[in-house]
Amino acid sequence: MLLRSLRSLWEAWHRWCKRRPFAGGLLMILSGVVMTSFVAMPVELMIQTGVGGVSSLMFGGMLAVLGLVTWFTPNQHVITGSLAGFLGLGALILSNLGGLVIGTLLALVGGGLAFSWRPVARPPRGRRRRPREQARRDTEDVPRSGE
Repeated sequence: MLLRSLRSLWEAWHRWCKRRPFAGGLLMILSGVVMTSFVAMPVELMIQTGVGGVSSLMFGGMLAVLGLVTWFTPNQHVITGSLAGFLGLGALILSNLGGLVIGTLLALVGGGLAFSWRPVARPPRGRRRRPREQARRDTEDVPRSGE
């Protein structure tokens, strides 16, 4: 019973991930986390350090939000992917080498994955069948040699 419910939960999660640019959004969120984690210091000290500290938080926050937008509105994948690429390049210049280049690389790869993603066309409702049902109907349609 528990195993069956876990399996159905996993299948629902897998269907949800398959219908959106999940990997691109995940890499965008990770790039935002990396950029903000390198400036983990009190706000007063961050303001004294100048543009590098504050802009790291801004770029990291914007990249994390873009990753979430990519997940929950997959129709905007071209816009979010291109913005993530631009933010990654901007962070390379303005925010401590974009999280020591790791955050920039994650943002560029995630933006590229989101930008190039194409949605999978779903068959119409009446034509969708389960694989077993489809296989059974396919074998029924084949004429037998004795007939």
